[in-house]
Amino acid sequence: MISKMSIASPVKKLVSSVILDLDGTLLNTGANRLINHLHGHGIPIALASNSPRPFIEKKLSYHPGWKDSFSVVIGVDEVKAGKPSPDLFLEAAKRLNVQPSSCLVIEDSIPGVTAGKAAGMKVIAVPSLPKQSHLYTMADEVINSLFDLRPEQWSLPPFEDWIDGTLPIESWNIGGPVIKGFGRGSKVLGIPTANLSTESYSSLLSEYPSGVYFGWAGVSKRGIYKMVMSIGWNPYFNNPEKTIEPWLLHEFEDDFYGEELRLVVVGYIRPEANFPSLESLIAKIHEDGRIAENALDLPGYSKYKDDPYLNSLLKTTCSSHS
Repeated sequence: MISKMSIASPVKKLVSSVILDLDGTLLNTGANRLINHLHGHGIPIALASNSPRPFIEKKLSYHPGWKDSFSVVIGVDEVKAGKPSPDLFLEAAKRLNVQPSSCLVIEDSIPGVTAGKAAGMKVIAVPSLPKQSHLYTMADEVINSLFDLRPEQWSLPPFEDWIDGTLPIESWNIGGPVIKGFGRGSKVLGIPTANLSTESYSSLLSEYPSGVYFGWAGVSKRGIYKMVMSIGWNPYFNNPEKTIEPWLLHEFEDDFYGEELRLVVVGYIRPEANFPSLESLIAKIHEDGRIAENALDLPGYSKYKDDPYLNSLLKTTCSSHS
């Protein structure tokens, strides 16, 4: 039986309308889910951007259905001053015919957060600057990504797509030779990770927020396995760059440096976080592993084990040895 998860949280403030700015990172993963959710529940949405109106209209044209989802669209060329001035948000509230205090602003920039608070609105910050969340303390809440938004905390309808502690996402692929693994992971954490180079995937990584994901992994000459992985800077170790660290949920007798590793990522578990101790980090990683292990047995996730991206790797390997 599949149970849907809706986290019960105390309501922070009552709001009736949402104002977005999709100029920056908010345009990436999670925006379509949020817009469809709010529009589907009849929540008025405004788009208030520091870009000129023609530019906004062009951007909206790339996303079918978005333009009709917004009750109000307003550009910087329609007000006296752009952000950090509150003019854009105040005009949006006026056109929505609601009080500013009943609006929830979701922003990724510091000027946007400043403008929202100056307008007397509630503000959620989704920082566009990596490892700089401390600069957004003016916001009412700071979240890692739109995946982590809990609308029910603001008296809005909750998402109903979480399944057994996991969020299904549109699957995506990444692969390459294993460049390191069984190093820090196995020596310090007791958890062997098989890392991929990020050199060819900088644009792809910029689309996905840091956090813990899961899916299926194919290893040439070996097979297909369940996996859980982190994307990000690993705050406990303070990585200087964004990395991909998959943990294949299987006991291997030896390492596989240089072997081809392909990943099909199918779901999200939680945001990246720091931990007070190494023990608490290890415990959380093992919990992530258990969540992924169980979730990947569900039909919605298990079907991706047969993804052509994985199976073509094994077929290629077999044919080269025949």
